[in-house]
Amino acid sequence: MEENEFEEENVDVRASVAQYEEMVTNHQSQFFDVNIFEHIVSYYEQHEQWKKAIRALDHAIEQHPYSSFFLIRKASLLIYYRKFNAVLELLDKAETMDPFDSTIYVLRSDVYAGKRQYEQAIKILEEGIEKFNDPIDKEELLLELADVYEDCDEYENVFDSLKKVLDIIHDNEEALSRMWYSVELADKYEESISLHQEILDKNPYSYLAWHNLGNAFYNLDLYEKAIESYEFVTAINESCDLAYRDCGDAYFQLKQYHKAIEQFQRAIEFSKPYEELFFSVGYCLEKLKDYNKARSYYRKAITIDPKYSEAYFRIGETFKREKLWENAIHFYKKALRILPDSATYLMAMANSFYNLGEIEPFIFTCQSVMALNAKLKTKTDYEKLAGFLIDLGCTEDALNLIDFAAFEKGTVGSYAYLRSICYFKFGKRKEAIAWLEDGLSNHYAKHKLLFRFAPELKSDPSIAFIIEQYK
Repeated sequence: MEENEFEEENVDVRASVAQYEEMVTNHQSQFFDVNIFEHIVSYYEQHEQWKKAIRALDHAIEQHPYSSFFLIRKASLLIYYRKFNAVLELLDKAETMDPFDSTIYVLRSDVYAGKRQYEQAIKILEEGIEKFNDPIDKEELLLELADVYEDCDEYENVFDSLKKVLDIIHDNEEALSRMWYSVELADKYEESISLHQEILDKNPYSYLAWHNLGNAFYNLDLYEKAIESYEFVTAINESCDLAYRDCGDAYFQLKQYHKAIEQFQRAIEFSKPYEELFFSVGYCLEKLKDYNKARSYYRKAITIDPKYSEAYFRIGETFKREKLWENAIHFYKKALRILPDSATYLMAMANSFYNLGEIEPFIFTCQSVMALNAKLKTKTDYEKLAGFLIDLGCTEDALNLIDFAAFEKGTVGSYAYLRSICYFKFGKRKEAIAWLEDGLSNHYAKHKLLFRFAPELKSDPSIAFIIEQYK
């Protein structure tokens, strides 16, 4: 009950609470009817005075021993204190008085779910679903069943439970709101389309159903259909900022960046300041090569979230597009301070140092990449770094890096050619040819890498002959 609801009965409720507290303080005996006790308990719950609420329920049960309502209310509070045995005893008593209260099944299920006895929790709810015919009872039990399945990561069953709710009450907002999460985790996109189309046949003004339909189309890469669905959402509910955002994402996938920006701007208009929306606008502007304006939106995102590493990185990327390498490095460093284990950020930094010809910082960045957990970097990362080192004349460093990469990543086709190039640069032709033949025998298609870094070898007849032998 909200505070203003109490204000409507300000004198009655507060006077009743004061009268009740006086009774407790003075250890008096005073009778309160069921309605007054309900208000007293609700008052304490509203003010999060849970222990006082439980004590009031004890008095209510004492004065009204045949009221299942108070037994159930107390059981619902004791669950949060994990007093599971006491909860089950209260529910057993309540059931003898009112065997057709579905809340008893919900709370019993909560007890067993709290004890991680999920099979028992599911069994109780299934018994209740079978027992009760009232749609509202079934709806409540099925929603609780979805909760239990979610707790034990059975997302297909979450989907099925929510679907059954919607079969009973097709515009149930809670089920519709939760449905998308289960669809995504259970990979039920096609089933989601047919389900929500059926719902929309019954109620074409359900913006939640249109939104779920749009999300399903989006995840099946049907972006035009997704956009059409999102536009229905905003036609029905103009202030639904999530639909504008998702519509913007769909336009982005279609590379219609101007339209995507319009949708993101609408989302900004109807939502609180939200860093990802400003970031999305910035990314669209970056794609449109309006780098100054893109940076202004990335900075707006950073203003909201100063630790938004990706926004710093993208500012660096816009400077990279303009070949303003020192500016790019400044922002890559900011991104790395927040996320120091990002191979993407380190590789961008390495690329900038390479283009500036700054050898020492470049080598240090290579070492930082090498120090990362192996899972965070790719075979291609090492290939690029080795190529940069060769271009910078750091042939020995390149060879050391390739040896490290091969130890970490195993056999990679390009690495043999890169070793061959290094040995050619050293003037060790015999070793170079041996590695060239190793590369040709295992990954012939990559042999053009040799000429990329050592174009002078194109005119070497003996090299041409060796390559021809492995064709």
